[in-house]
Amino acid sequence: MKKSIVAYVMAKNEEERIESCVRSLDWCDAVIVADTGSLDQTKRIAEAAGANVVDIEFKGFGKTRNSIIDLIDAEWIVCFDADEQCTKELALEIQREISSENFVALKAPRKNFLLRKEILHSGWNPDYRHPVAFKKNCARYNENEVHEGLIIQGKEKKLKSKFLHHSFKNLGEYISKSIKYSELGAYELIKKKKRVGLNTALLHGFSRFFRHYFFKLGFLDGWAGLVIASTSSYGTFMKYSRAHELQEEQGKNISKV
Repeated sequence: MKKSIVAYVMAKNEEERIESCVRSLDWCDAVIVADTGSLDQTKRIAEAAGANVVDIEFKGFGKTRNSIIDLIDAEWIVCFDADEQCTKELALEIQREISSENFVALKAPRKNFLLRKEILHSGWNPDYRHPVAFKKNCARYNENEVHEGLIIQGKEKKLKSKFLHHSFKNLGEYISKSIKYSELGAYELIKKKKRVGLNTALLHGFSRFFRHYFFKLGFLDGWAGLVIASTSSYGTFMKYSRAHELQEEQGKNISKV
C-alpha cells in the first residue's frame, strides 16, 4: 500500500532558488512551501512550480518547523531547504526505504558548494543534517533557536545517495547568515543559563578555526576552506561575545531593581 508523502520547504526571500528546490521534490504527493515573510517573488514562483504556499510566523527554527509539520496531513514528511535540491537517485532511495517500513527516519549526505566549488573537507563532507524524511508520528524538532535537531522515536538509517546544497549565492550572503546565526546562538546560550566570559569567546573562536582548517583538513579546499574556517571562527567568537554582553546587561538591570 502506497504511503502518503508530503514535502515541506521553509523559505524567505528565495526567489532565485525556490523553483529548482520545489521541482526536485515533484515525486512527493505534495510540496508545501512555508513562507516566513518573503518580500520578493518567492511565493509566486513556488506556486508556479507546483507548490502549495502557506504563510507562517518565524518563531525560531525549531518551533517554526514544528508548526509546519503540525499543518501537514501525511504519514511521511520530507524536509528540504530552499537552497537544497533532491537528486533522482536520492528520491528513489527514499521511496524504497519508506516502502520497506524498516525505519522511521532517513538521513542523507549533502554535497556542499561554496564559491562555485564542491567542498570535500572543512567539516562539510560528509555532512548529515537532520533527517530528510521521517514518519510524522515518530518525530519532533527540539525548540532551539538555531541548529535545531529532530528527536526520533524509532530506528534511523543513513542513506547513500547525496542531495545538492548550494548554501550561499556569494560571500556577502555567507557572512550575513553567519552574523544572524551568531545572534540566535547567543540567545540560545542565555536560555541555557551558561555564564560566558570574553576569554571563553576567544577560546571558542580560535578552536573553531583550528578545527575547520587543520583538524578537518580545510586547507585542502583552498581559498574556500580558508573562508569557511575564518567565517566560522568569527561567527563563533561573536556568538559568545554577544552572549557575554547580554548577560552583563541582565546583571545591570537586576542590580537596579
